[in-house]
Amino acid sequence: MTVTPALPDQSEEVGSAAPSTPLPRWLPLPGVAVTLVALVGWWVWRETHPVGLKMMLDLGVYRDGGAALRHGSGLYQGRYTGAQLPFTYPPFAAMVFTAATLVSFAHAQVLMAAMTVVGVFAVAWLCWGRLGYPASAGRVGAALLVGAVGMWTEPVQQTLYFGQVNVLLMLVVVADLCLADGNRLKGVGVGLAAGFKLVPGIFILYLLLTRRFRAAAVSVGVLVATVGIAYALFPTESGQYWGGLFLDSNRVGPIGYLGDQSLHGLVYRALHGGPDVQAVWAVLAALVAALGLWVATRQHRAGRELLGVLATAVTGLLVSPISWSHHWVWVVPALVLLADVALRRRSGLLRAAPAAVALFFAAWPRDISGLGVLPSGAIWFLPNHHHLEYGWSAAQTALGESYSVLGLGLLAGLSLAPLRGRYRSSR
Repeated sequence: MTVTPALPDQSEEVGSAAPSTPLPRWLPLPGVAVTLVALVGWWVWRETHPVGLKMMLDLGVYRDGGAALRHGSGLYQGRYTGAQLPFTYPPFAAMVFTAATLVSFAHAQVLMAAMTVVGVFAVAWLCWGRLGYPASAGRVGAALLVGAVGMWTEPVQQTLYFGQVNVLLMLVVVADLCLADGNRLKGVGVGLAAGFKLVPGIFILYLLLTRRFRAAAVSVGVLVATVGIAYALFPTESGQYWGGLFLDSNRVGPIGYLGDQSLHGLVYRALHGGPDVQAVWAVLAALVAALGLWVATRQHRAGRELLGVLATAVTGLLVSPISWSHHWVWVVPALVLLADVALRRRSGLLRAAPAAVALFFAAWPRDISGLGVLPSGAIWFLPNHHHLEYGWSAAQTALGESYSVLGLGLLAGLSLAPLRGRYRSSR
């Protein structure tokens, strides 16, 4: 019996670091063209709708929180910006945000927007590389195309609208997990992201379950260091946060609101905020966490690391107490994976998948009272706020819970899909 490599277009190679089809050399031409349209279109829209697209409410909270920490004025007691919102991140994040107080808010807005946009394209570039495509003109073009499309998805547009850190945290995690397993720095990014915002801590579990113990230890060490440094410099704020505030999801926002695209939000809306919400959610979240991490580990062992990373990210989004729609920026790596499928498979249906997902997550023009016509996802055309979600029809519910349903569908599909070995036997 001999062992020969599987055929290059076999389904088991999809998502693995073994591309059979090189990226076309001519891709930079359409990539640059589409990117210019995406960037110029967004910038013009931003400049002509300054009340809405230059608001960056969350960036204002970050900056004000950093200022409160600097001046010792009670980080977690304060309410920030005109919206009177609390600061909900760990003290380490507030330490980082003190940098935003060194420049004007207008300059901070420009910097955050620029870093977010660059981050989207950088994630696309890294994901193509993680799939095994070498640095080339074709990879540049592919990253530009996915980045331009990803920039106009609802999660990314909402991230830009609020001045959120989602894309930057995703970039830190992806860059870390793209390092070779033997790299001594692997785990630093995951640890920093978890110290900055707790949800990325799920990637520590992913590293443990995939037996990359050194990287897991590094990530835990970095996480502990962020907590320790913050405790040493700001013991009062650290004591308040780790003493219980980090468990209070009510400080983050209304759970039953449409914007919460987690399982918690889904259950809350389905049960109309009834007394059984927490129990049902706890059981469901535990089951999904177990399934998702098993799926992620399974994909990693099959040589499909990017699928494993995406499955871990989706699991975290689903089981988190609150996952706003702008947290779902992991649609960008998903688009890279779908584009990879389209390149490796001959099925017309599969080749249409990237466009279908991009259209579903796309940001569409919506007239918002007082703000003008702004880019919004399909879910935002539904009745929302003030418990209007409780009166959704079946069709509205299907759309309103679509992020969670798609996430569950991804995990279920990957759990049921057969995993053939990277090699096949022949006699």
